Amino acid sequence: MAQGYRQGADTGLDLDAWRRVVDGFHEAVVVLDPEGVVRVANSLASVLFPQVMAGSTLPGDVAGGRRQELGGGWVAWYRGVDDHLDEAARRLASPTERADVLRTVVELAPAEHAVVVLPGARGRLEWWRRTPAGGVAVARTTRQVAGTAPGFTAVLERVVEHAELTELGDGPWGASGVGVAVPLTDGGALVCFGGTWSVDLLKRYAARAAAAVESSTRLAEQRRTVEALRANLLPTPLPDMPGVRLAGVYEPAHRGVLIGGDFYDVHPREDGSAAFVLGDVAGNGLEAAAHSGRVRQSLHALLVVEQRPAQLLHLLNAALRAAGSRLFTTLVVGTMLPVQAGGLRLTLAAGGHPAPLVLRADGRVDEVAVHGGIVGVLPEVRFNQTTVTLAPGETLLLYSDGLTEARKHDDRQELFGDVRLKAALADCAGLSANAVSDHLRRVVFDWLGPAEHDDLTLLVVQAAPRTA
Repeated sequence: MAQGYRQGADTGLDLDAWRRVVDGFHEAVVVLDPEGVVRVANSLASVLFPQVMAGSTLPGDVAGGRRQELGGGWVAWYRGVDDHLDEAARRLASPTERADVLRTVVELAPAEHAVVVLPGARGRLEWWRRTPAGGVAVARTTRQVAGTAPGFTAVLERVVEHAELTELGDGPWGASGVGVAVPLTDGGALVCFGGTWSVDLLKRYAARAAAAVESSTRLAEQRRTVEALRANLLPTPLPDMPGVRLAGVYEPAHRGVLIGGDFYDVHPREDGSAAFVLGDVAGNGLEAAAHSGRVRQSLHALLVVEQRPAQLLHLLNAALRAAGSRLFTTLVVGTMLPVQAGGLRLTLAAGGHPAPLVLRADGRVDEVAVHGGIVGVLPEVRFNQTTVTLAPGETLLLYSDGLTEARKHDDRQELFGDVRLKAALADCAGLSANAVSDHLRRVVFDWLGPAEHDDLTLLVVQAAPRTA
């Protein structure tokens, strides 16, 4: 330290005089000796950069200001308030998660210690503050705690533009002394302790911080809304059923939202039977996903009054048209009933959908001849149904045209097609339902490579193998 001051004297720098001069500047000023050690920091620098003090090294965020050589290796750094606030706004805009934004607000606040108080869940308050270890922690209290600090509730309710908190009450401030509170977001406040330069600076910082907090809060609410809606559009977990093995693949075209126009469902009944469906709404993305949700809900309701697949499709067609459906849907609906001697008896009906496939025990693949018109568009549509029996270990495959119309990664004109699908299914003889779905998914995605694809969905229904 003494050597540093001698260096100052040797170069003609009167540090005491420098301090008196720069304290009147409207910029933060930091003077460093040739070794990079802080020798002078004016009042504003101490507010904008609380970690700057005589004998410390220069923090990286100060280096973003204006630099001036003073001679003999001595350097002065200048940082204007507007520049500092603009830089804070840029840094606050970087994180998108609400918690990360609040941590950044606390870390960048122009004070030795900052606390952000915000409305929380169930009418409580959140208190975000610096910790002795240098991190940021959050505590939660009732709203009544704010009233134990005289004048603070008035700031939270925006009755006043700022308040000095001389009595801190029971709040988890993590600091002592006098705090200066200014409004932040609606029902929130920024409270700073230690060397506050001006209330105007805190207000200007709080305005930028509030914009970042409100943006992250809106984004979080939107994400919660999307997650809630998406949860109702994703396939439900496949049930465990005696005598049946089930597996599925669901790969939407739009991976960002994880939902699409394809869907499948299995609805068990108390008698051990079940209804099942796999469908494909025209198009993909959010509009198709929303329509698939309507189709699924309609089917779920109609199953209460009708279990026969062909009649169920007639009712669904009428219901969708009555609701003003503009998108057509193709689907296969079926019922399954375990047979006492082993195996499953299936009754199937289809509306404009690719024919189901059956993998027999000897590796043969049969196509189930079941036909019908598309659903939800025309007033008069014919649907027929057929019955198929699966011996123990045999498998029924329902799939969307995303499989057969998958385009080869190095030749976008060539489709995966029915022949390759049947061959891939034949390779699954003797495999479990999960192994069948995994194999088909792998084969199709090897074909696709990294290329884009349509919604791609399949449902495997397998009669449980005989146990030894």
